[in-house]
Amino acid sequence: MTMRKAMPILWRYMLVVAASCLLAFFISREGRAATTPAPAVSFSYENAGPYQLESVDETWEDQMRKRKLPIRILFPAAAQAEKTTAFPVIVFSHGLGGSKAAGKLWGEHWASHGYVVVHIQHPGSDESVWKDKPAGQAESSLKSAMTMTNLGLRVGDVHFVIDEIVRRSALGTEVVFKNVDTNKIGMSGHSFGAQTTLSIAGQVNPAVGGQSGFDKRVAAAIAFSPNARNKAKLDKQFGDIRTPFFSITGTKDGAVLNDGTIMEDRTLPYSHMPSGDKYLLVLDGGDHMVFGGQTFTRRKTTPRDEEIRGIVKAASLLFWDAYLKGDSQAKRLIAAKRNDRSSLQAVLGAADRYEFK
Repeated sequence: MTMRKAMPILWRYMLVVAASCLLAFFISREGRAATTPAPAVSFSYENAGPYQLESVDETWEDQMRKRKLPIRILFPAAAQAEKTTAFPVIVFSHGLGGSKAAGKLWGEHWASHGYVVVHIQHPGSDESVWKDKPAGQAESSLKSAMTMTNLGLRVGDVHFVIDEIVRRSALGTEVVFKNVDTNKIGMSGHSFGAQTTLSIAGQVNPAVGGQSGFDKRVAAAIAFSPNARNKAKLDKQFGDIRTPFFSITGTKDGAVLNDGTIMEDRTLPYSHMPSGDKYLLVLDGGDHMVFGGQTFTRRKTTPRDEEIRGIVKAASLLFWDAYLKGDSQAKRLIAAKRNDRSSLQAVLGAADRYEFK
């Protein structure tokens, strides 16, 4: 065969090889695109944050109301705080018979992610009601402290504490409040503290002439084990709550001190709030005390306790980041569908209930 006749055959061969290589490249590229998972978020919201913590215990005196409030403040270490922007503030209210130690797990988690957390102790409905008393007397004392009068005192405590936070921040002389953003204040609480939180967010209480403890300085709120104790005019009670609100409870979160509460009562506030930035999480197997954010020596642990605590840490942090830090990624993930691997719903169990409106 002459060189002249061989050239067309050689060129045809080279074209076939080139086309085959090009086709293989595109097939390989499409295969990688189809099998490579979508990028996940860069960290888990359940894990502790980057900040080391400091803690101070103080007593704040409301001279106008003649009340002395034990206060515990959890905050990012001062050396780190100097290098960052202002931190949002979260106020936490304990349940009936509790103390400033309540919500410790939640407060430490939030503070490690760049929040200043102020835990209030409410005289008259705190641990002094039952401590050092025989069992029977302690229970009756607790029941007698579950009153509208004490709810009113608690709401007043929160107003005063927010006043103090704003005042101390303006002075700029205390390390704790030197780097806080008083335009980004969150409110949270467990049980009786959840009732306090509902009042601060705008619940209208028919038992006190339709009064509300609404504080417009609160930008977002989380209630652990909320309740609709009074079943009258629920739309009226909760219909004025426009503050972004997250209700967290469990399928075993029922009666306290035989007060007749059933789990469904704890979802009623959410059901009767208007749409817009409202969230409800009902965790399967979660009882009343697991949402208190601390260890109770007399409570039997359950197999799902640690998982529930992890979910609560992640869910609550997502909510605070979305509404107190304006984090668009957190806002997306808290409302994303379960098939988004980075979403809140992706970490929930099949029997957990999560909804928003």
